[in-house]
Amino acid sequence: MEQVQHSSDQDEATVEKVGLRVAVNYGIGNFGLNLFFTIISSYLLYFYTDVFGITAAAAGTLFLITRLLDGVTDIGAGALVDMTKSKWGKFRPYILFGTIPLAITGVLCFIVPNFGDTTMLIYAYTTYFLFGLMYTVVNIPYSSMMTVISQDYQERSTISSIKVIFGTAASLIATSATLPLVQMFPTEQTGFFIVALAFGIICVITLFITFFNTKGLGDTNVSVNQNKERYSFKQKLKMVGTNGPLALILILIVANTISFTVQNGAMLYFFKYNYGNAGMFAIYSFVNLSITSLFVLISPMFVKWMGKRNLVILSQFIIIIGMLALYFFNGSAFSIFVFGSIFAIGMGLSRPLLWAMVPDTVEYGEWKTGIRAEGLVYSTFIFTQKLGMALGGALSGIILSAFGYVANATQTAEALHGILISVTIVPVATSVIAIIAMYFYKLDGTRYKQIVNEIKARQA
Repeated sequence: MEQVQHSSDQDEATVEKVGLRVAVNYGIGNFGLNLFFTIISSYLLYFYTDVFGITAAAAGTLFLITRLLDGVTDIGAGALVDMTKSKWGKFRPYILFGTIPLAITGVLCFIVPNFGDTTMLIYAYTTYFLFGLMYTVVNIPYSSMMTVISQDYQERSTISSIKVIFGTAASLIATSATLPLVQMFPTEQTGFFIVALAFGIICVITLFITFFNTKGLGDTNVSVNQNKERYSFKQKLKMVGTNGPLALILILIVANTISFTVQNGAMLYFFKYNYGNAGMFAIYSFVNLSITSLFVLISPMFVKWMGKRNLVILSQFIIIIGMLALYFFNGSAFSIFVFGSIFAIGMGLSRPLLWAMVPDTVEYGEWKTGIRAEGLVYSTFIFTQKLGMALGGALSGIILSAFGYVANATQTAEALHGILISVTIVPVATSVIAIIAMYFYKLDGTRYKQIVNEIKARQA
């Protein structure tokens, strides 16, 4: 790492900055993680209802229960990461030993065993819970590494954008290529298994690239006092509970994740039943995620211009405009793609900010309480994500059931309207919640730099 003096931007504070190589080697791990995250969020509901053979209500209940149970493990995993000491550091051993089990459990989710109805449901619960558990084991320490890569406010936005670009590229592949690849096989059952297996292999390769090329990150604590004083889990939990900026970001994350989960799960239904051409979903996903990727790439420029908080608010207004327009004008491919593109712009601007803002709250918590707990902060973040996924997954099933959806059948007008609500109105409502939360968020770039400088002054 190279130490660079910023006399104007950092008020004489010395910050460590990293080059593009470290950022890329770190970010590529998100490619493998997002392949599974996207195939789960975009296709597992469809797989359960139309391939595996369980009802939408049963699938929604499964998502709610397993994600809430899995979320409980997140807090414990974060505390464990904070206590970890090994020759690989505190974060990297979980990537080394957790990646292969993660890939295996992800593939198991897309297998249809020849069991009775009850045993099939138990199998679905078990495999999905195990996948979520292994995702926790890998993703929490992987995400926590962001806090030790850089403490520079602007550079964190850049690193987060690189990470999200890899993740968005994976989402682009998973959403646009999965269904065409599946349809190349004699049955969807076989197709989903082969595609999941291929994604699993890629996941292992990319995360191992991250592991072997991030040596030294997390080997030492970047905190002021090197944590000579040991803090209890209860003390660390209190630090998280009194972290106001983190609480507001968690509201943003819940809202964003509910929106993503419900809409992503409903889009395939929308193209299959509302538009009448399931194959168009792959084209839409490619266009949508290409636009998202472009605006993820330029998001740091907007951060430099208006700050993270203001950019979040702007992005949510863009999402609202796109989805309200799509709700009223969805009768043609042109209107679907135009308004979907507006939505993609908003998503591209906001997506890196979720990951760029959370590290800032680690320093805020350390400044306020003297306790630095990256693992616990990020485990709370991941727990909140899973809470949003649980609520979103349950809401998806509830909406489909409430409006009378029947798998592989001609849908009623009411059922089609329910699908449309999932695609458009749910994102609008969650964006309103996100705007309200960000209105009260005050940890901007100037305040963050003051906090970092005060922490460094305590070290002197």
